[in-house]
Amino acid sequence: MAGTKYNVTFVDKSDEVKKTLLGLSKSALRASGKVIRQYLRQNIPLRTKNFKNHIGTWVMVNRETGQPTLQVGFYGWQKVRSKNKKPSHASPWWIEFGTTPHAMPKEGRKFMRYEDNVFGFHVNHPGQRPTNVLRNTVLDHVADIRAAQEQYLVEISKTIDEAKLKTAGWEEVEDDD
Repeated sequence: MAGTKYNVTFVDKSDEVKKTLLGLSKSALRASGKVIRQYLRQNIPLRTKNFKNHIGTWVMVNRETGQPTLQVGFYGWQKVRSKNKKPSHASPWWIEFGTTPHAMPKEGRKFMRYEDNVFGFHVNHPGQRPTNVLRNTVLDHVADIRAAQEQYLVEISKTIDEAKLKTAGWEEVEDDD
């Protein structure tokens, strides 16, 4: 959150404070992930109506640094099917980055068979432009993502202030009077 008005510094390194700050950080990231998923579902091209089932966000914690991170991406069709939702026939990669024109020949075989009907022995696919729906949605809605994190950042600041008060009370002053 560089550049924001909240500068988080650890004062108390007890397990209780670490756990509280980590929990609040993960909650803030989950809230922003919910906002991103909502905007992504609105921006998905209509021709890929089942593609909205592939949208996902993950909050992960780096074990070495303890830094929580939010990842935004698309589930594969296996994960979507395991959640009992209908997967899209289009790959998320194709929608986001597009495809180049290409031929799809099946030498010595029929290209596609449905019941007793055979379709196309050689297909020239025209390609597809990239939509960059994931990247553009995140970049266009940064203000809304930060607004979703705002309440959790206030809680983090309160927790840090409380930790400062606890550590300030430990000092003892001795007088020789």
